Amino acid sequence: MMKEKQRIEALSDKAKDISFSGHIVLARQQDIIDELCMGFENRVTQTPITPQSIFAIASGTKFLTALAIGRLIDQGLLSLETRAQSIVDLKMPGYHRDILIKHLLSHTSGMPDYLDESKDDETDALNIDNRKLLTTKDYLSYFPDQPMDFSPGMRFKYHNGAYVYLAMIIEHLTGSTYQDYINQVMLKPLGITRSGIFAASANLPSKVIGYLDQTGQDTHIGHIPEMAGGDGGAYLNAYDFKTVVDAFLDGRIVSPDMARSFMTPMATANQEAGIHYGLGLWLKDTQKGLVPYVEGGDAGVSFKCVFHPDQRDYFWMVSNTGDGVWKLVDIFDQIAFQDTKK
Repeated sequence: MMKEKQRIEALSDKAKDISFSGHIVLARQQDIIDELCMGFENRVTQTPITPQSIFAIASGTKFLTALAIGRLIDQGLLSLETRAQSIVDLKMPGYHRDILIKHLLSHTSGMPDYLDESKDDETDALNIDNRKLLTTKDYLSYFPDQPMDFSPGMRFKYHNGAYVYLAMIIEHLTGSTYQDYINQVMLKPLGITRSGIFAASANLPSKVIGYLDQTGQDTHIGHIPEMAGGDGGAYLNAYDFKTVVDAFLDGRIVSPDMARSFMTPMATANQEAGIHYGLGLWLKDTQKGLVPYVEGGDAGVSFKCVFHPDQRDYFWMVSNTGDGVWKLVDIFDQIAFQDTKK
């Protein structure tokens, strides 16, 4: 316990040293053991960040997209083994017809990506007009009509486009927009109305503005998609996200069997580090078993959330700068994952 107390103090001290801007919540068995709010929601008005602040979570959005697909699977509208092309045909001749829903969810589709994060340069990002990304179909014009990187299911390769494809499938099966399905069908029944899918430029109460550097006033508007496409773009408050996690673990969003599938490794992302991927969730090897987490990063966004399904421990760290979380992540991980195998 003393070691944990020292780590929490070290996390707080380092956050102050780097002038962290964001929100950190550390909770064990539903009890908050530490919470830290630093910086401003808006640097111009100097509105302070509070526990009610709503942050962009970038690729943390993929968990919401996966949950939506899981709900539709539970309803019998598709399965993990369904061919994606049989629902929405992207009309890309080079894409394999046997890409399954499970491949899209687990980053094992082998499709070429419109925003390939494995590349050393930022060519993909620079070629995207983010302000014109208003619907899921707007993303499709950036999908590369190129040969597959590998056959479906062969290996793991992180993939943004796969989750845009899943959002298109959600829209096709439900007749709703991706935004409406997440906000109205998934979140609202949980009592969540302030968090959700919103336009990047929308001016909403407690919505935090992302910034391109540590102290300036240049915002990330135009550097991130104007509207979420399934792979990013959600805005969540720490406690609203915890409500989602608890509902997921309680079987109130997807069935218990589906939840177990989410937390079962589908692919290994980094064998040496003990990092795997399930369905919409990263999974890390620890002495207590696999621990799920989500994370995301973008211009003016850095985010990580770890949760322990059995004891309901919950660890949230988000920043409205692109590197705020990553400067603290080593200490955060020591607290969140405790003693790890790797």
